[in-house]
Amino acid sequence: MTCARHHPGRPALRAASRPGVSFLEAILGVVLLGLVTASLAGAVSFMHKSEARLTRKLAASELANRLILQFIDDRESLPSRALPIEYGPDLYRWSLEEQPVEFQMETQGTGADTGGVGGGVSLDRVRYVVVRVWLAYESGGSQTFSADVPHATLTRLVDPLAFSNPDSLQTLLEQPDGIERLMQLLMQLEDGTGGATQ
Repeated sequence: MTCARHHPGRPALRAASRPGVSFLEAILGVVLLGLVTASLAGAVSFMHKSEARLTRKLAASELANRLILQFIDDRESLPSRALPIEYGPDLYRWSLEEQPVEFQMETQGTGADTGGVGGGVSLDRVRYVVVRVWLAYESGGSQTFSADVPHATLTRLVDPLAFSNPDSLQTLLEQPDGIERLMQLLMQLEDGTGGATQ
């Protein structure tokens, strides 16, 4: 067994030690960690807000599509515009515009009637329908339409007498005032107003 001895003329050997983290390095590490955390938190918040906005726009599009279908099927069954429509956790407001359409067609000398297509839809009674749906003020949107809030706008050319559902005409006629409403619609089309709404 050997034993290390200390010689008076030589310095004592010490175990090699690694220097620790300095105070400035620790501060720098904390600052960098804070910057990374803040960046990640901002990105997550932005993604969450974007997802919520897209979800609300999708809901507005779904409502606009339903309102157009309901308008085509039975315009009298549309909900009141004075009250917001509830969809999921949010409330939405809507507007509908209906205007006559003027077609400019070139006749080719065939002698065909330009007032109809294939003897079916009369171009004189086609209406241009615009439905707008937007997030209501009660859910963080606005009272009137604004492009700054989640919204959707759908347009469609509609023939008021071309019922999309085969049962729509029968349902209309079976209602107490169905025949009167149908005659009123025909008179409005004859006058050229078509029941335009704003």
